[in-house]
Amino acid sequence: MIYLIRHGIAEAYNTSDFARELTTEGRIKLRATFLGFLDEFKSENYKIYASPAVRTIQTAEILADTFKTDFEIVDELADSRYEDFVRSLPNEMDHIIIGHEPYISDVIYQITGRNVIVSRGSIHRLEV
Repeated sequence: MIYLIRHGIAEAYNTSDFARELTTEGRIKLRATFLGFLDEFKSENYKIYASPAVRTIQTAEILADTFKTDFEIVDELADSRYEDFVRSLPNEMDHIIIGHEPYISDVIYQITGRNVIVSRGSIHRLEV
């Protein structure tokens, strides 16, 4: 199983898109979302990955704190190599990937043929 998560609500674009941080509202909403996700997530064999952008790292920190685990930063999740990274993941375990649009919706379309709206802080489960 692969879970694709878009980062939470971030501050407006200023000088660097990569340096944008989560807003207070974004953090609060993510905590609530991830507590619900923890209640339904049953896997014990999984790994969390995040793009190197500040807002995705902050999103991963909130998820990792909720799940009492750690995460790995993956450069490919910040650019067009996103799909290649997802396709390279082993099927023997579950994967939680925190990233950006349009890469998340592109991967969902490539794997399922479905066009979906990927809101900030949303979680999308793919069976692969």
